[in-house]
Amino acid sequence: MNAVTWKEAELNLGQLFERVIADAEPTIVITESGERVVLLPLDEYNSWKETLYLLSNPANADHLRRSIAEAQAGKAQERELLEE
Repeated sequence: MNAVTWKEAELNLGQLFERVIADAEPTIVITESGERVVLLPLDEYNSWKETLYLLSNPANADHLRRSIAEAQAGKAQERELLEE
């Protein structure tokens, strides 16, 4: 994860936005008082929120973990989607 000072962010805001979007990597911006904020692409933020939501239900989280384990063990099957 990258980190920049508030001043650096101000001087290079356009480049900072472009880099954050291109890399899909969060960047910490450190304010003059030492507080920190995170800058990340909206798609990435939404993805994190969706993951948190899906894992917030214990039954759903367990199902997802089992599915991931099966896929990693080579037990996944590729199927075509049915069109209705």
